[in-house]
Amino acid sequence: MLKFVLLLLLTSELLCQEEGYSFYKFNGPLSGPVQQIYVNGIHGPSVDYVAKPDYSYSYGVEDPKTGNSHSRHEARNGNSVSGEYTVLEADGSVRIVRYTADPETGFHASVNFRKS
Repeated sequence: MLKFVLLLLLTSELLCQEEGYSFYKFNGPLSGPVQQIYVNGIHGPSVDYVAKPDYSYSYGVEDPKTGNSHSRHEARNGNSVSGEYTVLEADGSVRIVRYTADPETGFHASVNFRKS
């Protein structure tokens, strides 16, 4: 009887395995026209929406106890992205990376160091 129950549990586990998927839905403000697209997925077709990607964010960490210090800022307007991030290096200098990217010219970055 125990073997039968174990076999039943193992079979049900194998039959119920699913592919991963996300529940993330964006509900923020949009800029530009919204385009409806149809996506064929493992659970059947679904509808999604595509809009002009515009965003801007920044954050920073200053932790004197651990010495962790870094920051980041990025902005996107359509297909153009620009940003900057800083990292405190082990020697005390600060690495500053500024970058831009777009479909016409690709990705470009400049790296500079500032002594603290």
